[in-house]
Amino acid sequence: MNHIHKLQNENRELNDQVLRKNERIAEFRAHLQSPKFHAVQGDGERGDWISTGDVQRWLLYIEDLGRMYP
Repeated sequence: MNHIHKLQNENRELNDQVLRKNERIAEFRAHLQSPKFHAVQGDGERGDWISTGDVQRWLLYIEDLGRMYP
């Protein structure tokens, strides 16, 4: 019976991890929809550019959840 409880706990932890990752992905999508990326810059340039460094930081933020459970 201990084995079943262990598996149930692992399953619950993994499900929680998936939910938290989905929340972070939703945060990133909301960030991409912000006015920062849908406005014209003061100099008339397009405002939909995004820094690859920003994307890398967001991906690390999302991936960090996976490192909580080996």
